[in-house]
Amino acid sequence: MPIRIRDRSTAANITRSRTPGQPAAAGTRPAGTGPASFAEALTSVQRTVAQQDLDRLYMDVEEQGRRLLEDPTPEGLAHYKSAIRNFIAHVVKNGLKLKSAIAQRELHQVIDRIDEELLSMADGLIAKEKPLLELAEKVGQINGMLLDMRA
Repeated sequence: MPIRIRDRSTAANITRSRTPGQPAAAGTRPAGTGPASFAEALTSVQRTVAQQDLDRLYMDVEEQGRRLLEDPTPEGLAHYKSAIRNFIAHVVKNGLKLKSAIAQRELHQVIDRIDEELLSMADGLIAKEKPLLELAEKVGQINGMLLDMRA
């Protein structure tokens, strides 16, 4: 005996038919346009999620930049660089559909410029930290001499 999922009378009750002249029910599409395809709906959702991810990553870059300004340390710079790396990777992977080789060249130029600025920031931090590193070296030398005296 075959399994019946639904008999014809149930299907007739489920589908609504409109008589000519009646307005379409709320939430229905105009005649002839058909429902949105699954692919269109999926693409729309993917765009929305990608944009939300991009916004979140940008907010992280801003936050790490603010922290770096408040406390300029090598660790802070590393976190800032990591946030920038994540943002750029997301843009290249999901958010940017390049249409020409010129646009790709421009993207690489922007990324190279960001790298130059980050290297400049790192050099500035190292220059700022140099006196502290020299001080730490002297403290280490003194501690070593004290250990020698103790022995």
